[in-house]
Amino acid sequence: MTPYPLDDARSAFLDALDGLSALLDHLADEQHGDDRMHARSRCRGWLVADVLAHLHLGLVEMLAGFPARTDRPADTTFASYWAAFPPGGEEPDWAHVRFARGIAAAYARPSAQVIHVRTTVRGLRRLVADLSGRHRLEFQGHVLEVSDFVATWVVEVVVHHLDMTVDLSGAPEPPASGLAVVRETVAALLPDPVALDGRDDTSVALVATGRVPDPGLGAVLG
Repeated sequence: MTPYPLDDARSAFLDALDGLSALLDHLADEQHGDDRMHARSRCRGWLVADVLAHLHLGLVEMLAGFPARTDRPADTTFASYWAAFPPGGEEPDWAHVRFARGIAAAYARPSAQVIHVRTTVRGLRRLVADLSGRHRLEFQGHVLEVSDFVATWVVEVVVHHLDMTVDLSGAPEPPASGLAVVRETVAALLPDPVALDGRDDTSVALVATGRVPDPGLGAVLG
């Protein structure tokens, strides 16, 4: 298995964090922040605040995953990692939906959640910016090259960024570099990547995750 290039994964992830930080600024707006946090998202059963809580839980898990280095050979790539998750359109995990909503509801003000997320984003930015050299990590029962690990989180951040902006006028979009990683991931999962021809990267991300139905492609990314 050829690892995803570390320089590319690092750059795209840092860009994705910049995009997320810009979105956090939009959500923390003094006048409209609380209303924006209560806007609908693309995830069934979740408001923006709930999606942000879910994403934050994942980013904390990512942060905790970096020390889990191993000498075992990699058994999972940036693309095959997603095979463990059902494609979009499946019935949501309602227990997790309730859990994320409970976390979001625990903040005194909806927009106060942003402060907590920013702390995690800063920590990840420093850690990923300092990555150098190849090594492997154990994560969720898989072994991945660190570059593949980072690339999977580019997808997670970018897709949930799109989830949160569906009903937010003027919200910043995710970066082109992050969307390009999503496209590469989808292409690697398809038996024939020609199905992506003529589609822009945002369309690929939304259709391939089941956010937007399209029989010409279908959902392949969980």
